Amino acid sequence: MLTGPGLSAATLSPANSACLELETRAKADPLAFLDECRAAYDKTIHDYRCRFLKQERVSGELGVEQEIDVQFRESPFSVHMKWVKNPGAAVEATYVAGRWKDDDGAELASFKPSGVISLLVPEIKLSIHGDQARKDSRRSLDQFGFKNTLDLVIKYARLAVGDPQYRLTYTGPGRLDGRDTFTFERRLPYTGEGGAYPDRLMILHIDQEWLVPSACITYADDERAQLLGSYILTQVRLNVGVDSAPFDAVASAQD
Repeated sequence: MLTGPGLSAATLSPANSACLELETRAKADPLAFLDECRAAYDKTIHDYRCRFLKQERVSGELGVEQEIDVQFRESPFSVHMKWVKNPGAAVEATYVAGRWKDDDGAELASFKPSGVISLLVPEIKLSIHGDQARKDSRRSLDQFGFKNTLDLVIKYARLAVGDPQYRLTYTGPGRLDGRDTFTFERRLPYTGEGGAYPDRLMILHIDQEWLVPSACITYADDERAQLLGSYILTQVRLNVGVDSAPFDAVASAQD
């Protein structure tokens, strides 16, 4: 099971008054705190690079742990992924919102296939919500990123408010990839794959300095016996001015 480098509990330093104030707000109203994180993101972050550690259960089967180098920018919404460990059907994926669409208006992404097929088809464009995408991942390319993760966490929490099975609690400080985090647990009235809610239990790490979700780990059960998805972002570098070459190269080759 994917746990990530240095993913653990920690102790909040009493000398850090700013973090203590944030922790107080996280304890008092976790959902409002996540709203704060979402608002802070829009004001402070426009691009980043990271190493994305991913493991998912798709169609009942738990896949292998994958490692992916990612370049991301908010405007235009763009994601470039390059697999460095355990690629699936593709070794690279590039998505730029609105750049490519099929005849029905469905959004497409450009993929470099893995294996021998790459000798015959070096690049291919496929729907980001099509059958192949659903076969390979629980989340689509347009759902990637810190902001989208916060949006999804907040969305399902708000939907579940009032249900006796719903809970969102602050569980204390943690540590991930050498950085301090605030940790949360969210419980939803999960009824299985295809239901209204995506999981039963979610463990969420929010970076104490950047206020972004650096880890989101979901389970089908309270006992954490059945992992549904593990998404951990490490080696994060914010606002570095991502390299436009991967996006522009694909555009010049296929537009």
